[in-house]
Order: sequence, then C-alpha cells, then structure tokens
Amino acid sequence: MSKAKSLTPRQEDRRHRILGVARQMVADYGYGGMVMSEVAERAEVSPTTLYNLYNTKDELLLEALRELMVISYQRVGEMSELGPGWKHLLNVMEYGAALRASEPAYAEAITDALLRAVQGDALTELLLRGVRQDFLLSLAKMAERGELKEEVDVEHLATILLGNYWSTFMMINKGMEVISRMRISLLVNVLSVLIASSQGAAREEMETTLEGIRREVPSNA
Repeated sequence: MSKAKSLTPRQEDRRHRILGVARQMVADYGYGGMVMSEVAERAEVSPTTLYNLYNTKDELLLEALRELMVISYQRVGEMSELGPGWKHLLNVMEYGAALRASEPAYAEAITDALLRAVQGDALTELLLRGVRQDFLLSLAKMAERGELKEEVDVEHLATILLGNYWSTFMMINKGMEVISRMRISLLVNVLSVLIASSQGAAREEMETTLEGIRREVPSNA
C-alpha cells in the first residue's frame, strides 16, 4: 500500500469491506481462488480503486491478515491489563484458539500458506518474526522481574514457543488435533515450557494454573 494516511469514515468503511471480502474468499476458495476482479465486484468498488489501494494479490492478502492480527492483539491487550509477561502469553494462546475456531477456513488457508512461505517473505515476517517479537517482549519482562532462571536464553525460548504455537495450528490442519482441544493444547504447551525455565512465585503460580487447565481436559476432549 501507499503511505498510511488518515482515512475518512467512508474510506475506512470501504477498506474494511475490501479486506473482509478478501478474507472470506480465501476462506471459501483458498489463496489461489482469491481473484482481484471478483474482490472488487463483491466489495462494490471499481478494479481501479482496488489496485490503487493494493498493487497485488499478495499485498491485499497481507493487509487483510494484518488487520485481523491487529484486532486480535488489541483484544489480547484488553485482556492483559498487567502488560507483557507470562499471563499475556496465555492470553495470546487463548485468543489464538478462539480466532482459529471462529474463522476456521480462513485460518486453515493462512496456515497452509505459511507452510509454503519462504524465508524473508512478507508472510513469514508477519506471522513468524512478528509473533516471535511479541513473545520475546513478554519473556524479556519476565527475565527483568527475576521470574526466569538466569541461564535462560530468552531469544531461544521465544523461538521454541513460536514453534510450539504454530505446530498446533498445523496439527489441526492435518487432522492430528481437533479445534475443541486447541485452547488446552496451546495453554499446556506454553505453560510446560515456561515452568521448566521459570523460578520463584511465578513458577508456583504457573504450576497451579497448569494443574487447573489439565483438569479441564475430560470436559473439553
């Protein structure tokens, strides 16, 4: 897109309409089935207007995904009143599971696209480096508060958490996990890794939280 600038309410409404149509088409037909001319028709804008806003299909898809992630993280931020830390990471897992359940076809298409993405491309930067950076911020705050063991490499730990996070999405796409268990899978995963790297009162609180989540398994399986 061109440089960001303030939009009028009408322009903002048009933008949301275009991005919503793009996400729906990806959900219905996959990335390959999203056709720019059809996006324009469904969003009730001219093809010229669409191409003035988004030069390519890749650019449109990324903006549609970026908007969804911004909304997601805004909601996570509302849940994480204490700011970065291990509870923020749990909220990311909670909302990731909720988003996957609420928009299953779109989330499946995006996960498949991520698996095909190459190093350094925009999708990789947004979904891998961007999410890893958010994880790293919380881990750095934990280290600053003395909640992590001194020998923990926070950058490596952020990478481990990122791998665990996206592998759960992949397992659902491949039929190895079910959406109804995704929340528990993500929470158990992140807490198990964090507990092994944590100390003190934070570790004790995480252990108690994990015990409570494990007791939920029978009713959510």
